[in-house]
Amino acid sequence: MMVSYWIDTCVWRDFYENRTSKAGKPLGAYAKNVFVRVLKRGDKILFSESLIRELQKDYKKEAILEMLNPLFISNVLIKIEIIKDEYVEAKKLSELRKLPFVDCLNAIQARNNNAIVVSQDEHFTKDLSDIVKVIKPQEF
Repeated sequence: MMVSYWIDTCVWRDFYENRTSKAGKPLGAYAKNVFVRVLKRGDKILFSESLIRELQKDYKKEAILEMLNPLFISNVLIKIEIIKDEYVEAKKLSELRKLPFVDCLNAIQARNNNAIVVSQDEHFTKDLSDIVKVIKPQEF
């Protein structure tokens, strides 16, 4: 049975930069493991324009394409459009819980598309886990 995942921006960055946490945890290796397992299982990764916008804060377009293209070519990556109802719900949730709007939007889109969020971010693991299923890359 195919499973869909919503990979948080921090995990994409961990993989691309092969980052290590301040405590010495191999975040890049955890992220790589997620992508390898998704490919091996034939699962899907969903994303929306919000990922591109977040990545554009730190990367040029060429680097973003380098990150995403192998998964597009493998038919693993699927772009989901942001619909108005999701935007409105995320705005309300962000204000109500005092959380970043983009995290709320990603959680709502993942929920609406039956995807599991993969993130290290406490906004997901603690604050949004009642809305969407969340796993950390090292638990994948």
